[in-house]
Amino acid sequence: MILLPVLMFFQAAAAQRQLPEVVTRPRLERSGGVDFHALVVPETVYVGQQATYELGVFLDQETRGRLRRNPEFIPPESRAMLAYDLPDPGGSISVNRDGRSYEVHVFRRALFPLTPGRYAIAPARLAYTLPQGQSFFSREESFSLRSEQVTLVAIDAPAAGRPPNWAGAVGVWRASAHVDTARERAGDPLVLTLRVEGTGNVSLLPRPQLAIPWANVVAANERVRLDSTPSALRGSKEFDWLVTPRTSGAQRVPAIRFSYFNPFSKRYEETVSDPFSVQVASGSVVAGDSTPAPPPPEQPLPLRPAMGDEAPPPLGDLAAVRWLLLIAPLPALLAWIAKRPRRVRAPTTPGERLLAMATLPHGEVVAADVRSALLEAVRRRTGLDAVSLTQPGAWARALRLEGVTDETAGDVEALLDALDAAAFGGAAGGGAALAVRAASLHARIDGEARRTRSSRTRPAATARAGSIALIALLAAAGALGARDIVGAREPFARGIAAYAGADYLRAARLFEDASRAAPRVAAAWANAGTAAWAAADTADAVVGWQHALRLDPLADDLRDRLARVRAPQDVGVARVPAIPPRAPSAFALLLWIAGWTAAARACWRRRPALRLTIVTLVLAGSAAVGARLFEDRLEGRDLAVVTDPGALRALPALGSEGGAVPLVGEVARVVQRQGVWTRVSLDGDRDGWIASERLAPLGEGRD
Repeated sequence: MILLPVLMFFQAAAAQRQLPEVVTRPRLERSGGVDFHALVVPETVYVGQQATYELGVFLDQETRGRLRRNPEFIPPESRAMLAYDLPDPGGSISVNRDGRSYEVHVFRRALFPLTPGRYAIAPARLAYTLPQGQSFFSREESFSLRSEQVTLVAIDAPAAGRPPNWAGAVGVWRASAHVDTARERAGDPLVLTLRVEGTGNVSLLPRPQLAIPWANVVAANERVRLDSTPSALRGSKEFDWLVTPRTSGAQRVPAIRFSYFNPFSKRYEETVSDPFSVQVASGSVVAGDSTPAPPPPEQPLPLRPAMGDEAPPPLGDLAAVRWLLLIAPLPALLAWIAKRPRRVRAPTTPGERLLAMATLPHGEVVAADVRSALLEAVRRRTGLDAVSLTQPGAWARALRLEGVTDETAGDVEALLDALDAAAFGGAAGGGAALAVRAASLHARIDGEARRTRSSRTRPAATARAGSIALIALLAAAGALGARDIVGAREPFARGIAAYAGADYLRAARLFEDASRAAPRVAAAWANAGTAAWAAADTADAVVGWQHALRLDPLADDLRDRLARVRAPQDVGVARVPAIPPRAPSAFALLLWIAGWTAAARACWRRRPALRLTIVTLVLAGSAAVGARLFEDRLEGRDLAVVTDPGALRALPALGSEGGAVPLVGEVARVVQRQGVWTRVSLDGDRDGWIASERLAPLGEGRD
């Protein structure tokens, strides 16, 4: 009798230990009748190891009795990871937590990270309705819950002790081999099959190397069979080789070694198939240099073998170009300020001084001052220099050559003699009368002498130097956005090796790593799309090819590959014009600089510049706006690729009316975002709301 309670206690404890962790770990809220929680177990795994994502819906007895229909939930999308939904362990689970009974429904998903890093899994959403009253006809009230956001950390397998033939297999595996027959004629091929089975993701298992000294070996088909349990993914994968014997007799098939990393023991292990013998009958022996087996019907698309250089960023995103746009009008503004008419009072001219002396009293006028003012006034008007006109009659001849009449020239000669006598001969008085005569003669000379042609000032050399500097800045703008792409070269090279080994999933992830390290390298995006296409992932293929084509719009090979996709890629927002990326922006920038340079030249020459300014603002401004829209289209801003098609809804809610269903790989324009919903517009006047997790933005990762 004493042993029975003890046995029941241990049985209850064992049953409690077998419950999913999402049932036992979360802290429940006693205020509500429905709880919704999520977690991932374990939280840190190796690349290729399984992590189990668990969702638990807790219903207390009262709420479960009020439900008229089952709740609906939307699990989050797991990007950059392979995901497999695990089977239901056997209906709901009844548990007692904190003195309350709950009915728990558990959803499990096996996750396999493909690259190291930290992965944030978005919250899941749960929607349910409850009646507002006890009546059968009472109205229902809708509720929505969100689970926790969970984080998964993936790390690389350790480098210490890594065998040279390890190709990334993770799990616990065992291998066996067999052939389709035990007796063959020499020259007739037989099929050798290696079967690898165990716990882990069998889809990721790479084909091992095989060499048989007495036969030619050619890789053939692969077959995968998945078998999931409530807690783990397991299965088997078979690799076929066509083995063509070259010699007859009893031949021994060697053991095939398959290396893998065991995440539970945290060490590298190896499984070996048993060797066996086959009897090859005599016949036509195939030569060692026989023709190889024909290629498969559809060869994988070729990769871009070299990374190349990064595509330069848009001109409109460069700080130097923006400063250039702001500085371009400054020369015209400075020229207008420097050459505009002055409104300040000009200094007193010699003619004005003569007029002022003529009005002064007789005793205040000095003959020497009158002489100096008259000579300066005549020099400014005619350009004649008093130093070179000292001979008698020289002033009269020089003034007549400048167009002055003989009478006026003679009067000027006589006045200068009188001024010389008064200033240097000692004669006193008469200064006021001489000033009146001098003012009168200056007015006559100003009216009679011919007009000289004013020199036209050319634009300053600094304006030409400024234009040259602007052109130099435009030519050097491409180097301003250069980035170091050394960090992308290693995953790029590893991706090429994985693709050559037909490990397309791993190749796609490695090329994605390279594109994240160098987001403006077209080859990394192009190869990521090609590897995803080989792995039958249409959505990621479109994302990679669209990224690459927008970096290199003149690449015809990318257009040919996008034409393979069922979703149209050459219409609407998906179409990428075959125009050099910087051509429209460079044209608009040159128009802007040329227009303001012409306006600065006109201002410097004191010519009207308003019309040039308006033309520059209209033409160059329109070209700049068009170039910016073109750059935004190439950069994929406000564009997204549909990765998981779902019906477009009229409202951002699960229960709203559904509409058209887009194709996988369609490019949509993002119109509005609201929470976890995104409103998109597609070709053919299709518009509606779709869950954001079903879209892959084209504009991210390129800056």
